[in-house]
Amino acid sequence: MSEVDKNKSEFGSNPEDIIVFNEMVATIKNHNEQFSLGTAMAKALLDHVDESVHIQELVKAGASQQEARQTVDFVDEDKISYTEEEEMARSIVGVINAPILEVVGLKLSPLHKTSTIISKKGEQSIGKVRLQLDDGSRFSNFLLSINPELQNDDFKQNIEEVVSNLIDETADAIANNKEDKTTNETLAYGKGILAGMERIGLDNLASYSKLRTLYDHAQKGDVKEYVLADKIGLLKEPGSNNYGPSSWQQDCTSEYLDTHWKMIVEILKETRTNPRAKDFFLHLLQSAQASLDYAKTDWVKLKSELGDNDKYGEGFDDVFETIGLELISLSSAEKEIE
Repeated sequence: MSEVDKNKSEFGSNPEDIIVFNEMVATIKNHNEQFSLGTAMAKALLDHVDESVHIQELVKAGASQQEARQTVDFVDEDKISYTEEEEMARSIVGVINAPILEVVGLKLSPLHKTSTIISKKGEQSIGKVRLQLDDGSRFSNFLLSINPELQNDDFKQNIEEVVSNLIDETADAIANNKEDKTTNETLAYGKGILAGMERIGLDNLASYSKLRTLYDHAQKGDVKEYVLADKIGLLKEPGSNNYGPSSWQQDCTSEYLDTHWKMIVEILKETRTNPRAKDFFLHLLQSAQASLDYAKTDWVKLKSELGDNDKYGEGFDDVFETIGLELISLSSAEKEIE
């Protein structure tokens, strides 16, 4: 019987537990790097080079170009696709790490597709695997069982990685109306996870702050509104370096600007209908107005720099005017209610 199986409730109290946990997270990181977009493109390029070399070798041996091509294509039929290779590798990662994943209450997510490459075998999905919360009680107990003196920089970085994964999984599920067990576990045991992070001195991590905010909004009853506003950038400070509502006009089409500002208006309208989100609605309304004011001022400056002959930004003024009227309408309606 392994140390992992001996006493699950105390896992984390020994130095070996930290080592095993770090190795598990490292394995998953390595998997994502192995099947990243850059790696996939490099592999496709090398496969193409190898294919060309094999064709030329057959031609030199006396085959016609068509015969050589058909022969290489026939041989390549036995090769598994990049997507199948990733699925097999992910399954192996899951099996190898099953004991530690179980004891800390985590599991591997399906592949989150971020891009696609085209090959002779069709579309190949590229993305990353995240960790999901399967048992919030076990993960909380793991954090609460850790001796603060045993943690190291690798462990700190890995906890940041894992908790960030849990937040992303939860936020994606909420935004897409696909709340499931892992979503419920994260929100239900958020307080315990936060307490565990505090106990071992990890409450200065960015993931701690994000989880705290997510958990607090869940308690207030406006977590969906918070997630949607956060994903579209409505909570960003106007003029910050992050691409968001106050800076969309710097690099987008008129259609993009119109669509995304209308999404903000819809989020505001949805938030306004939630009786538990009254304060948050007022905050979002102020944030939207501040971002719009900044964007309009920035657009005036940008237009003067582009000159009259530049066609970039046609329709932007109409979008800003329409959204401005929408925000005024929402503000007026709220004042009438008060």
